[in-house]
Formats: sequence, structure tokens, C-alpha cells
Amino acid sequence: MTLSTTFFFFLGRKISLRDRLLFKESVNLLTYDNLKQFAWRIFRITFVVELIGTIILYFAFVSKFKPLVALGHAMFHSVSAFCNAGFSTFSENLAYFFSSYSVPIVVAMLIIIGGIGFIVISDIYIVLIRKGKKGLSLHTKIVLRTTLGLILFGTLFIFLYEGPRSLAGYSIPQKFIHSFFQAVTPRTAGFNTLTISLFSPLTIVMIMVLMFIGASPGGTGGGIKTPTFVLLFGWLKELLQGRYGKDLSILKKRIPIEQSFRAYAIASLSMLLISAAFSIIMLIDNPPPMKVLFEVVSAFGTVGLSLGSNINPNCNFSFDLSWASKLVLIVVMISGKVGLITISSALLKPHPLEYSYPEESIIVG
Repeated sequence: MTLSTTFFFFLGRKISLRDRLLFKESVNLLTYDNLKQFAWRIFRITFVVELIGTIILYFAFVSKFKPLVALGHAMFHSVSAFCNAGFSTFSENLAYFFSSYSVPIVVAMLIIIGGIGFIVISDIYIVLIRKGKKGLSLHTKIVLRTTLGLILFGTLFIFLYEGPRSLAGYSIPQKFIHSFFQAVTPRTAGFNTLTISLFSPLTIVMIMVLMFIGASPGGTGGGIKTPTFVLLFGWLKELLQGRYGKDLSILKKRIPIEQSFRAYAIASLSMLLISAAFSIIMLIDNPPPMKVLFEVVSAFGTVGLSLGSNINPNCNFSFDLSWASKLVLIVVMISGKVGLITISSALLKPHPLEYSYPEESIIVG
């Protein structure tokens, strides 16, 4: 949608209402204003960020490879990191650079920039660079604060908990770099500088939580998204404080309660999908439960991390599963990327009730 809209921008053609609707939904825009300029801005930001990443990674790779080979690896990993793909041209993924400082930091920054979303990047560009308006939007503030909080939490957790365990053989700076990278990459990126299966079960559960939350709307990642995570906790706080049916207040701004309902629907459908996929795979193949759950959550978040195959050490755990279980994972990956609300809206037709039944309370809890 971004490519087609940018193409129309170059031709100077108007965008049809149908294309506007599709583009707005594809990048989670809130309004229809200046869609062509926004698409062109996405195109430029993507090109510039990936170009800068390629240049920096080239100088990190050229010491180990011939110049043209290093350039190819650098370009591939820059695009893969910014798009939160997680694919690598190295069979060991980025574990080949486990002793490097520059490669994990650069790749992590590309992952973060791609994951926060083009809406946030565009807002920062307009406010800080173009000076087009004063103050960042509420969406941008929520995304940036939540992203920073999750990264800090994940980094400190892995550093403190895995420091004396799986990271015992590394120096303090290396422990911090690996902790930072492994806190960033579960946010739908899928790269790894360490073997994930060496982590303790508690750390693996924490990584699954990060994968479930995922990136931010309008970005290149999956998961339920950071604003959904914030709205869930905000709405829970409102309910516990007895403010039923009220709009949610965050950072001195009022958010319509309909968006809280949407967040609840997204989280509920996501957990139902993960539970159903986990149960089906266990019924089909009966593999180790922890590996199955990790693989399903990773598939939902379109992350790509895995606890590894028991048969082939160079493959993901999916390698061990039957074709039927692989098909289940494919469905989960597609659902996680397209969005369960989008899929549900396409499958279920709106059916508003024009009447209401008599009210009667039940006992809850």
C-alpha cells in the first residue's frame, strides 16, 4: 500500500477513496489527511534509515569479509533488522558476532526504529526537525514511554538474572550488550546473539511476554502492540477504582472507552488463538510443552525466535513438527501479522441489535 501510494505521489494522481481506506487501515492511521505525503515520508525514512544501517554494518563486516561480500551482508541485515524480519545470511544468525559491540547495538537500534511505527517516526520528524507543530501526540508519547520501559525491564531482568547463569562466561560490558539485545529482539525482530534455549525457564517466560506485546501500530512488527498493552492496564485500573463505563485518562488526555474495548478484544482473541494453536499442536505431535508454547507465541508475534530443533541443531523447533502442526503455525503467523480484528471483521458481518432484553444481574467472581 505504501509503494502504490508513493507511486501515485510521483505521478501526481489522486488516490481513490477505496485506496485511502486500505492505506489508512494498513498503517493504522487515525485520519485521512495527507495520505500521499505520509506514504512518501515512509518511503524516504525507510530508505535513509536502511542506508545508514548498511554503511555502519559494512564497516563492522568488512574486517571479516571481502568488501563486496561485506556490503551484501550489511545491506541484507540492515533491511532485515529495520523490517523486524529476523532473517540472517549467517547460519548462526548474529551469534557469529557474539563478541562484537557495534553489530548488536546497530541492529538493535534498527529494530527499535522499525518497531515504534511510521506514525511515531513521522510525528517526531514533524515536531523536532520540521518544527511543524508543538508537542508530540499522545500516541507517540505512549509508544516511546512503553517501548523504553519494556526495553529497560527486559535488559535489567536478563542482566541480573542470567548474569550469573547463562551469561557467566562474559565480561560485564558483554553481559549488558547481550541483555540489551535480547530484550529488544523479542519485540518481533527474531535475531539472536545467544542460544535462547540456554536461558532459564523464567527468562524464557519473560521473553514470551515481550513477544506477545510486540511492537507498535503502523510499524514493521507484530504482537498485540504497545498501546493495546497500556490500554489494558489503564482500563483495569479504572475498573478496580470503580469508574465503570468511563473514558480512560492517560497523560492528562481522555481516550474513548471504545478503544479500551478494542484493546480488550485484541488481547482476548490473541490469547484464544495462542491457546487453540498450542492445544492442537500438542494433540497432533505431543512435543515438549514449553517449546511448543514458545514457538506459537513467537509465530503470533511474527518474531522467529525458537528454542531450537531436537533433530537438527541449525533449525528451529518447527523442523521437528509434522506438516499439520506447521500449517497451524502458518495460520498463527498470518493472523498475528494481519490482525485478529481485521480477520474477524472480514469473516463476521456487523449485526447490530435493534432491541434489548430485560436486565438481570449475575454473581461474578
